[in-house]
Amino acid sequence: MPNAVVMTGYGPPEVLQWAEVPPAEPGEGQIRIKVKAAGISPTDLALRAGYLKAIPLPPNAVLGYEAAGAVDAIGPGVTGTSAGDAVTALLFSLGGYAEYAVASIWARKPDSVSWTAAAALPSSAEAAVGVLRQLHVKSGETLLLFGGGGSVGIIATQLAVAQGVRVISAVGEHDETLARELGATPVRYGAGLPGRARALGAIDAVFDAAGKGVLADAIALTGGPERVITLSDPAAADFGVMLSEPTPDRAPGALDETIALLADGRLRLRAHTSMPMRQAAEAHRQLEGGNIHERIILTLE
Repeated sequence: MPNAVVMTGYGPPEVLQWAEVPPAEPGEGQIRIKVKAAGISPTDLALRAGYLKAIPLPPNAVLGYEAAGAVDAIGPGVTGTSAGDAVTALLFSLGGYAEYAVASIWARKPDSVSWTAAAALPSSAEAAVGVLRQLHVKSGETLLLFGGGGSVGIIATQLAVAQGVRVISAVGEHDETLARELGATPVRYGAGLPGRARALGAIDAVFDAAGKGVLADAIALTGGPERVITLSDPAAADFGVMLSEPTPDRAPGALDETIALLADGRLRLRAHTSMPMRQAAEAHRQLEGGNIHERIILTLE
């Protein structure tokens, strides 16, 4: 029997346990991968803690929206992919914290991209590409990005700048230099942020990748909610703002597009470190402690 990190219930990190699970079989249009690395997202922490119970989870759920590994089995209807291929995968149905995972969306992993980088890419890339498409930002426009130092914000900044968009990136002090390196103009979080942003010129659209109560300011800066999109602020509906949720049709092709940029050295990811997958509970504990600024990628030998 294969093993996985199962969520034995809602609660503290200790509810994550390494245990045997039934083998998963790929269905129509799916592949199964032997996982080498899996990313941990903020959503994983919220799901485990019970903050997102509106998202149904089966008993002994296996978390993880993104993974990288070698194709182990192929379901009916799959073409162009063979057993042994190295891939990065986006897992809308979760399941990344495991020795084997079933995926419906994947892209070939170039040799120049490490397993950990390939596992750190999918969720953030899909969100960044998806929201930029939904905002319809175009060359010459100005985008205000909240959460510019996060995994999604870092990718969104680079993609927008490459499109000729002027990016104003709301960041903490420790991410100001990074924002500049990525081609954005940083503005510091804290009291007076709207004024500092407004002083830089008219703002056409706002991408809230932080989800921390910025929607009123965002609407004031853009003149309305039409071109304000948040990834996670639960008050979105109260402000008439679009809450962008991950769906297979939000950003088709995003994984192929961004893995190619990563392989060519034209895309940077948020700094990350790795831990053995069996230590997923400890990884969650460290991330919730707020003392590390890097992402943690779970790895398997």
